[in-house]
Amino acid sequence: MKKLILFLFVLCGFAAMQAQEVIELDEARLSFDPDAISVDSDLGIIKCLVKESYTGEFSENPIRFMQENFDFNEFLSAIVNRTEFDKYLVTFNSTKGFLEATYTNNGELVETKQLFKNIALPPSVRNELFLQNPGWSLASNKYLATGKSDRIDREVYKIKIQNGNKKRMVKIVPSTTIVGLVSN
Repeated sequence: MKKLILFLFVLCGFAAMQAQEVIELDEARLSFDPDAISVDSDLGIIKCLVKESYTGEFSENPIRFMQENFDFNEFLSAIVNRTEFDKYLVTFNSTKGFLEATYTNNGELVETKQLFKNIALPPSVRNELFLQNPGWSLASNKYLATGKSDRIDREVYKIKIQNGNKKRMVKIVPSTTIVGLVSN
């Protein structure tokens, strides 16, 4: 009797596995609503919500993600009743943070600003952090970066670490690999 029940259980398991279908999803594209554009003084402000194919895709490399999924010139041509501005500020928001990109009215990327919280640290930053602070664990982090065009000129990781009841703030600048310590 046990063998019969076990056989039926295994048979039902195989039947359930065969009933699964693979669903292929379309690629994610950034979209916008021309009526939802808010304008402030001589700077056109545009906000876009990022839809990622997988978690962390946007925060991994926001500028590359923006270049692959957002065409500013196409965006401007789609706006029917638009006002000419000297610059446009486009903000890309995700659950972990944002990227602000400033464009000229000719579609040239002028500068970018990034702020992300609690993201996966790059291996070089993570290794440097834990080599300098053995026994400490990561509590939270912030990533700030600014740059001209599509370059990153300045980037900083502000990391909160803890060891029991002790807490520390560590600042890591990847380009110089200088680790600074701030205590509470």
